[in-house]
Amino acid sequence: MWYNWKEVNQNGESIMVPIEKSNPSEVEKICLALYRKMNFQDYPEFKNELNKWVTDNIPGLESEKDAFLKIMTGEYSFLENIKELLDNFADEEPRLAECLKKSYGKIDSRLRRKIIDLKNVSVCPYCNRNYINSTYKILHCNNCSQELLVIDEVEKECPGCKQEINGQTKVVNTAQLDHFFPKDSYPLFAVSFYNLIPSCYSCNHVKSNKGLKYSPYDPNFPFNDVKFTYVPQSVDKINIKIDSHDIYFKNGIRDLGIEELYQSHIDVVNELIWKKEVYTDSYRDGLSKILNQTNLELSKAELNRFITGHYTDKENYGKRPLSKMVTDISKEIGLIGGEQ
Repeated sequence: MWYNWKEVNQNGESIMVPIEKSNPSEVEKICLALYRKMNFQDYPEFKNELNKWVTDNIPGLESEKDAFLKIMTGEYSFLENIKELLDNFADEEPRLAECLKKSYGKIDSRLRRKIIDLKNVSVCPYCNRNYINSTYKILHCNNCSQELLVIDEVEKECPGCKQEINGQTKVVNTAQLDHFFPKDSYPLFAVSFYNLIPSCYSCNHVKSNKGLKYSPYDPNFPFNDVKFTYVPQSVDKINIKIDSHDIYFKNGIRDLGIEELYQSHIDVVNELIWKKEVYTDSYRDGLSKILNQTNLELSKAELNRFITGHYTDKENYGKRPLSKMVTDISKEIGLIGGEQ
């Protein structure tokens, strides 16, 4: 079966869970591989002029030979500290800016896969709702130029032109790379490792060039201040709420309609409430004894994962959708303890 790819994947917004920093030596290898590909026949002096601009304008990089590599590998805090120096870069250096944005296109599928794997997240850090590590097949029909999502390969006829399928299939990963600092505004960060956030199709396109206050790499993100809760509306109806004392985060929730999105997961919250009625303290104690008899000596976090079906330690929220919501509400109702 085939589907027009443009009609698939239409929903999603943004909330954040942290991403841990990656192995520095592996980041350097990836950035160096990309840097070596950043050549333009119509602008052979591109790298020389780029590195000169960096050494002339970015404090601390005056003596670096390939200074731009330091911006490619620079951690989020470094990018945040220098971004004010770049406010006029695109206007003052339009040729450099255009080639920097084009350099992002030199991230081929193999290099892109390495970047995403090194960041070690399976779930979109913006929404914590969608897996980003699955793949799909796309077929480009040579007859009518449509891109078709391959569900199975039995169909022989293109639904667009009604002609026999004639084209090549490619495997695409669902993760996209969002520019936290938009590359149109900050082209110097267009290929910076810590400015590239692996995200789902929906979040990447909804965020677009919107500026967000906090990056998943930002150590100042008030993660512990953001709490999911629920409010009973009637005997059989609840609303999911997201609370935060941070005005920037609250504005983002309002502007992007995140709470509305999470109402589609009320069934998950209901199941947690049911589990609370079943998993009494005596039940948990008995469950632990049974598991221990099978040589499964589970830690507290592992036992909580067994009960909730989700990771409840924040370091692993990026491994399974809805983990942040499930953890917060499970703690609120007493299904799991407050400390991990």
